Amino acid sequence: MTETSNTPVYQLHYTLVREDIAAYELMPHELQGAEKLWLFGPILLCGAAVGLFEDQLAPYLPWDPTTKLGQVASVVSAIAIGYALSLILLTARARHRIRTTPLSTSPISLEAYADRIVVKQGAGVQTFPWHDLTVVSGKAHVILAYTPRDAVIIPLRAFTGPDEMRAFADFAEAAGRDADDEIGNKNENKEAP
Repeated sequence: MTETSNTPVYQLHYTLVREDIAAYELMPHELQGAEKLWLFGPILLCGAAVGLFEDQLAPYLPWDPTTKLGQVASVVSAIAIGYALSLILLTARARHRIRTTPLSTSPISLEAYADRIVVKQGAGVQTFPWHDLTVVSGKAHVILAYTPRDAVIIPLRAFTGPDEMRAFADFAEAAGRDADDEIGNKNENKEAP
């Protein structure tokens, strides 16, 4: 894409509802920084508890924790229990975000151009170049993530049907690839003597 156009390829208008927030929050996200404690904290705590209270737990365990096999069984059990607790905590955290995310009553207008998207909601306007977005396409949503925790959520109802939604997702992915290729070519040309 060497030329940019002032005519949008897509113009979408929609309002987000709680189910749209849920679709985004319940999809897999990479945990960043201290968020990793939500996953590893319960596992580490369960492992520490098994190590500290091994003697007190021995009468309740169906194996002998003093043998090598018993120690392995205790560690594997602690990891499994910690992982289950992590999943419960991460799900509760996502459900809390779904409940507490404020929903705006003003509609969202999205204009997709060859090189960028422009998102308007109320008095706010945000512009994102395609190369800054990660496109995630689902059954009922297209998610355009611009940070690990922030995204533009586009529901199926913003399109005329599933075919148009898939075409938009394909367009967004291609625009992002083309933008990355164009940036790479510019960088190569700058480095050439």
